[in-house]
Amino acid sequence: MAYGRYALDNTLSTYLCDLTAMQTPTNKIITLSWLWLMALTFISTFIGEVIDHKVLFIVTVLSIVFLKGQQIIDIFMELAHAPKLWRWLLLGYVTVLPAIIGLIYLL
Repeated sequence: MAYGRYALDNTLSTYLCDLTAMQTPTNKIITLSWLWLMALTFISTFIGEVIDHKVLFIVTVLSIVFLKGQQIIDIFMELAHAPKLWRWLLLGYVTVLPAIIGLIYLL
């Protein structure tokens, strides 16, 4: 639009066509991932009733947070096939943040 014409009338480059044709998760994979996230949520809810040891409780819950974050990044954000930099940045986020929270609670 900067030059007075729309960019949509141009054909897509081969690279963009390849990106749009990338394998996306099927409904079955998305449903199974959603069920896995729900199961992890229920497990983390009932862990407070079962585990009395503070350190074990915190490590277990933060491990579940990591597993849920990994599922969301790979399946729902579809970063499993994205450039590795973006995937590793977000996986680093769901690794470092629970580690920091765990250290705060344990100290």
